[in-house]
This record gives sequence, C-alpha cells and structure tokens, in this order.
Amino acid sequence: MANYHILKIDSLIESLTLCNSQSEFRFQFDFAEDIVTSPGDMILGYLNYPIDEIRYIFEVISADDEAIVMIKKCEVSNGVHIDLNTIPELQPIAYTKEFMTITVETFTSITRQLLSITQRSIIKPTKGTTSTAQIIYYGCPGTGKSRTVKELTEGLDDEKIIPYNDLELPTNVYRTTFHPDYDYATFVGCYKPVKDGDKLDYRFIPQVFTKAYATAYLHSDPVYLIIEEINRGNCAQIFGDLFQLLDRKKNGESEYPIVPDSELSRYLEKKGVKPYTELRLPANLHIYATMNTSDQSLFPMDSAFKRRWAMEYVPIDYENEKAKTFTITLDNGKTYRWVDFLKAVNEKISYATDSEDKQMGEFFIKSSVTSDEFKNKVMFYLWSEICKDLYSAKGSGQKYFMRIEEQKADPLTGLTPLDQFTFSDLFSDKNRNDAILESFFTRLGLQEDGKQESADVVAEQLDTEPVTNE
Repeated sequence: MANYHILKIDSLIESLTLCNSQSEFRFQFDFAEDIVTSPGDMILGYLNYPIDEIRYIFEVISADDEAIVMIKKCEVSNGVHIDLNTIPELQPIAYTKEFMTITVETFTSITRQLLSITQRSIIKPTKGTTSTAQIIYYGCPGTGKSRTVKELTEGLDDEKIIPYNDLELPTNVYRTTFHPDYDYATFVGCYKPVKDGDKLDYRFIPQVFTKAYATAYLHSDPVYLIIEEINRGNCAQIFGDLFQLLDRKKNGESEYPIVPDSELSRYLEKKGVKPYTELRLPANLHIYATMNTSDQSLFPMDSAFKRRWAMEYVPIDYENEKAKTFTITLDNGKTYRWVDFLKAVNEKISYATDSEDKQMGEFFIKSSVTSDEFKNKVMFYLWSEICKDLYSAKGSGQKYFMRIEEQKADPLTGLTPLDQFTFSDLFSDKNRNDAILESFFTRLGLQEDGKQESADVVAEQLDTEPVTNE
C-alpha cells in the first residue's frame, strides 16, 4: 500500500539531481529527520519561499538511508498555494520540516487541483545540451530567422509563452536587440536612481540576462533568452566575464562558474535564487540569437566566442507558399511575381559580389507591394548595399543592376542611347508609368504574372506528357 508525503525543495534544479532521464531525479538527504518511504510511494514537491507552491508529483522508485530516487509524474508552471487555514496539517512543512507524511485525503485534494491545472498547461521536459543551449541563426536578410526563433520559443501566436505571477519576472521568454551602444550594464543590470515617494534611492535594476537567469532557477520550465542582431553589438564588452558561462557540460549546465558582483548577488538572494554566490547557467536556460550576414558589423565576433554557439543557417526558400503569393504591381498595372524577381536578381548579386551574403530572402518584403514600396525598399537596397561605390556610369555594378533593355542605334545619328539608369531616375519623369522598372524587369528575363503562370503550365505539361507528331 502506497504512502503519501510532501517534500520541500528550493528548486527542481538546485535541490534534485537529474538521473539518466529527463524525469528521473535523486534527492540526497542533508537534514536530520527520520524519512521512511518505499517504492510506489507518492511525493508532492513543494517550492518554498518566495514561490510557496506545490508544483510536482513524484513517484518513488527506490530509497535507502541516504537518498530517494523518484520519477516526475506531473509538473505545472503555476502550482497550488498552501493555505494553512484550509489544510492545517501542512503547517510543519511550511515552517519547520523538510519532509513529512500526509494523509491520503490531503494528497488527493492537492492532486486534483494540480491535475486540473495540468489540463490547461502541461510542461514537457526539454533536453538541455551543448548543441541546443546556445544557437545563432544566421543568413541573408529576409530569410525568416526571427520568425524561426519565435516559432520555437514563443509560438507564432504566443501560445508557447508561460506566464508567472511575478511582475519583475513575468514569463519564460526574454528578448533584447544588440546595437553599437549596448553594454554589460544594459545586458545584466546596474544601480539606477529610483524615486520612492519624496526620496531618491539607488537600487539594482536587473536587465534581460539577469531576469532570464533568475527565472530559469526559480522555474523548471524551459526559459529562453532571445538576442536579435547579435553581431551589431560588441559581444566581448556586453558579455564580459559571462563569456565563461557559455561553456556547457553534457547535462546543459555551465562547465565553469563565475563570481557575480555584490549587487547582482544580493538581487539573486532577494529573489530566492540559490546559489547566489556564484553564477552557473542552468540546463533549462537557452540562448537563441539571430545574425544578419549582410550587416557590416562594427564589432566582428571572434572565433572563441562563436565556437561556443551552435550555428544554424537559414537558407532562402523560393518555394515558400506564402512568399509565392507576393507580387510587384507597377503604375502601369502590370504585375510580376516576387519570387521570379528574387531568383533573377539574387543570381546577379552573387555573381557581382562573389558572395551570397548580400542576397535577399523570400521575406525581404512582407506582402505584395506597389511600385513606390518596391522602389523605396528593394531598389534602394540594391543601390545602397550592392552597387555602393560601383554605382556610376562606368562602374562594374552597372553590368548587373540599373540596366534597362539593350537600346538600338539611332538610324539618323548612328548613336546608341545609354541602357543605364540612376536611382534618382526611378523618381523622375523618365520613369513615367514605370517605364524604367518595366524595362529593368524585362532585362532580368521576367514575364508578367499571368504570362509566367501560362509558361509554367506549358513547361510542366512538356515534362509530364509525351509529345507526339501525327
């Protein structure tokens, strides 16, 4: 016959040792209490101050005089608060005891509440390994790197975000964007003046890294720190000595701890994070970053920093169903498919620059665009980022861009008009009814949307149907 118990723990990560699976834990006794338990017994996991909630149900699979090995049967992100007025039996665990046996009635009552929460939010254990703890998603602009990270962490409709009852640490996802003025204090935190009534006080204000770190220790859910545009900041300055924490062991924790500043240590102690005298990334803290390979970074990342991250390339997807619906509509009413333009122009970008970094992704534009939108976003990018110093009548960039259809010689003068145009020409009378843009598309080999679809159908039929000559 099973017995029922309740166990007080500081956190799932701090108090229990993960065994050979993501749900099997070992609890080592470090207090002088008589503990009698057997395989098959059920144990409620109680997180004490400042959480003060029951969040776990464990089943004992083995026990001896020194430790209990148990498997996690249930976990919720926001658990059952202990109401001593309703369940006075639990007063010892709230104040003095670390482990105690409870009645089947108390266990059943709390379990029912936990299971009702579980129906709304089951937290699945995630594997924290070196290969997934830190990932940089990199690629050309517009390939969907941020979307990829959002889908993995928050969900496209934020359905994966786990809320917490803490105004300072509200969820399991934290976001930031690096830039040239970003520094360690912006990333970790620092003392700032805070007005308290009529008084002006100085307090340690935690920033995104500290918030994610504390949340990961206070909750066993996967916690995500998302860094957009990581290569636009000075990573050596921003991470400082946190750089050492990026070395992870096989279980996902930091290999080498560091000693925090006194103000950071006091903040972690105040929030109930243990240990607070050293920093070590827990296995459930994942850091995902995005990097645009076309950016001319002011602060290149050194190889030692990049080596501590898993790198995942996000390629251009010309077959993306959503992008294939995007069109470019000229002022003369003609429309062209975005992916057709993208294929043609990316081939020339790669050839002109001897690199794929400057190519455009399928989501460089977010939807169908008008002529003005196309000129101010896409043509401006070609002009400012690709042609650059090559943009001139004699520049080699003109061999691939800013060219219209080849012109015929004037029969009277024998002169051939220039087949080149400038960026400003796109906004002049020379481009009335988008004559220049239309000619530019023709030179790229593009056809109007409807004509291209007909050509595609014919090509497909030729590939699939036998040709007969009667």
